[in-house]
Amino acid sequence: MNLSIRHWLAERNIAINQISGFSAGELAGIGYRIVQVMEVKSLTPFDICTLVEVLELPLSIVCQEISIISELTASLLRSLSQKKPLKRNEGTWLAFQIAYLQALQAILNQESSLQRLWLDRARIPTQPNITQEELGKITLQDSQLQGLLKTLSPAKLTDTQAEQALSSVADSLLVQQINNAAMAWLVANGAEEAEAKLITQRLLNSFPGHLLIVVTENAAPLAQLQKFVRLGISSVGSTVADKIDFHREHYRASLIQNLSLPLLTEYFALKDIYVQQKGLPVEESISDQDNKNPKPVDLKTWAQQQLADLETIAVIESEPGYGKTSFCQVWAAQIAQEFYPEWMPILISLRDITYSKTFTETLNSAFSVNLSTWLEQENPRCLLLLDGLDELPLSAQGIRAKAIFLQQLLNFQSQRRHKIVLTSRSNTLQEIEPEVVFLCKRITIQPFDVEELKQWFQQWTKVQSLPIAQNFFTFLKQAGLFGKSKFAELSVLVRQPLMLHLLGILHREGQLDDELLQLSSKATLLWEIHHRLSRWLLGYPLTGGMKTMLLRSGFAHIHRTPEAIANLLGDRHPQDLVEQMQAIALKILQSQGYQVNEESKNLPGFYFEVQGWKMSRRGAEAQSNLIEFSHTKLGEYLCGEAVAGELKLLTRYRDRGYGTLSFVLDSPSGVAEYIYKLLGYGILSQEIEELAIEGLRKEQKGRFSFEILFQRLLSFWRAYCQGRWLDEGIAHKALTHFHALQNPVNVEQVNAAVGLNVFLLLCACYRETKIPFWPCGNPINLTEFNPQALSALIARTTVLHKSAFTTRINSLAGLNLSGASLFQVALTQINLEQTNLSNAELIGANFA
Repeated sequence: MNLSIRHWLAERNIAINQISGFSAGELAGIGYRIVQVMEVKSLTPFDICTLVEVLELPLSIVCQEISIISELTASLLRSLSQKKPLKRNEGTWLAFQIAYLQALQAILNQESSLQRLWLDRARIPTQPNITQEELGKITLQDSQLQGLLKTLSPAKLTDTQAEQALSSVADSLLVQQINNAAMAWLVANGAEEAEAKLITQRLLNSFPGHLLIVVTENAAPLAQLQKFVRLGISSVGSTVADKIDFHREHYRASLIQNLSLPLLTEYFALKDIYVQQKGLPVEESISDQDNKNPKPVDLKTWAQQQLADLETIAVIESEPGYGKTSFCQVWAAQIAQEFYPEWMPILISLRDITYSKTFTETLNSAFSVNLSTWLEQENPRCLLLLDGLDELPLSAQGIRAKAIFLQQLLNFQSQRRHKIVLTSRSNTLQEIEPEVVFLCKRITIQPFDVEELKQWFQQWTKVQSLPIAQNFFTFLKQAGLFGKSKFAELSVLVRQPLMLHLLGILHREGQLDDELLQLSSKATLLWEIHHRLSRWLLGYPLTGGMKTMLLRSGFAHIHRTPEAIANLLGDRHPQDLVEQMQAIALKILQSQGYQVNEESKNLPGFYFEVQGWKMSRRGAEAQSNLIEFSHTKLGEYLCGEAVAGELKLLTRYRDRGYGTLSFVLDSPSGVAEYIYKLLGYGILSQEIEELAIEGLRKEQKGRFSFEILFQRLLSFWRAYCQGRWLDEGIAHKALTHFHALQNPVNVEQVNAAVGLNVFLLLCACYRETKIPFWPCGNPINLTEFNPQALSALIARTTVLHKSAFTTRINSLAGLNLSGASLFQVALTQINLEQTNLSNAELIGANFA
């Protein structure tokens, strides 16, 4: 005989939506009364099957009731344990139901945020002639679902089966039974079978985290379950085994729960497609490299070996898109689940920190709880995964703030109590603080090799389909992209985890073709890939030659449908959404803080993340509408398009009547204000510059001209070099704009950034137009000639970085520097091919 909590409540005229406002004491009262009924009827904990009660219901009711049913089940668990201690199998039965309900609720919230099509189908009742009053009482009449639910009710769970469930969790017979029922429930509610399989797999990824929360919050009643979630276990040197730190356990659980997050709005998560990567250890000296000739090693094995070395800092390096952050997320979850309390993983994104007096205070600024307690001697050792050294925020102190942070880090490391693992772009350490390199053990993530590519395609098969994976593999193989290919640029991209995933999306949608293969320029190739992805996501512009395909039932989880596009757009025109995305991208770029506080109505999750799914980085102080890019590389495309759009305005004309035209931005001061506001935020990256220029190349003739842009920027540049815009206070006006975006730049930095960025764009325009570019002016024209213009810019940019000019500028090829004063100027590693240096002052100049 089973006990139905919903029926018990209905018999007492207690509405479930009414319970949502109950206090903890009132919930405990309901649990107490239900236990009394159980005693009278001689019922056991196995007669409680709230999971079955929930899975009998249609989605519309489940969304309203699932959290309340979960809380009531937990209240029952506590009330039963007060009567007599729960046996291990009884505690396991109840705890697994509560954890699964919580995990299912989290998954449904994710699906709702992504506006899945199956949710639209689920809202349509399957039974005819249902009145509004009956709507809340109906159950799903699906035969397969009902058959699977009968295997769970009444429950039969022996102690041996309970131990197997606790030891194996997601792989256990109990969870597989529950999962089969959940998949059938999703299908009964309108999800396709393949969708349901991927959704429940994401749920399983996070389930151990939810189970940890249940045991933590019910530690006494579930005492026999504690060791299985690594509670109450002493680590070496720890004296707190009998204490449970709720903040620490909730954070540990969140690392595991985050494994359920959809990967770039797909039905699957990162863990479902993640491939263990290899890295190449970076030796300390050239002689070491000659002697040891290092070979790639397993990245995770290398990282775990570093845990035994508390004297050095481990540094994982690569360019964006190679998987540094992904590795940290997956490894942190594994450490939390398998190595605690020997190690307590703490994952912090360094882009979120605020510089403070101490290292701990600085990390605290990007964390939801007070870290200082966790770092004390009697607590478990911490594995500090500090992600993104290259993304440390800007400061009014410039590079000095980053150097101070690294010094704080070294002081903390000298205590040799905790382990620090940094991730960074290559060479970032040397740029900030070269001495730190000698205290680091470094490894560089390598591109996918043959074995890793094979594993990736096996994973792609699981989350897509065998034909789709085989066709993608065959396409790449026939193009020779797995060997020494004539398509060199694309061959490189195929070996990068992010780009391989994006190319996989394009291929399954029929957007990866021979035309793309023929693109030889890296910038052109990247722009075209991202442009096609945007067109796939928004179904716009329609003139782009979208290929049509017949979508058969069962493949909605793979291909993007017109209905999915309509759900994303709502009542907006695609161009309106494009403009909104570019406006937000530009604000993120100009903030230099990687996130902005902005309205986030239905932004594409493919491009943006909004605080809420993940644990808030700044705890209670966090704002709910902080927006950041889903990935830096996807954000670069949006920024490039946004910058291109802003530059186009400089070339746009308006009709002033009577057959006369003028620029939309006509006055020199107006142009200067516009440029300072656009480009004064910091250094325009090479990636964004190249994407912006490529976007401008794609503009139709008659709508944009590089020649006009060049002339407009050149006029600005001449006045800039004479100090006009500083004298007119235009840099100060721009400062207000950047400070409103929380960008801490000062006037000198704004002025230097504008000069460097305009110079970069002038060089780019020269390469497009071949119009002669004299950075210092033509010596023949004495009114415009300014021999110190370039050397003054180089000196000015040192407020951004001590070698900002030579780090960012890689070519002056073809420029005319005749008569320029380059006295003691360093132009190392800059391409000077066909640069006119006649009559230039080169005393003490360094070109080596």
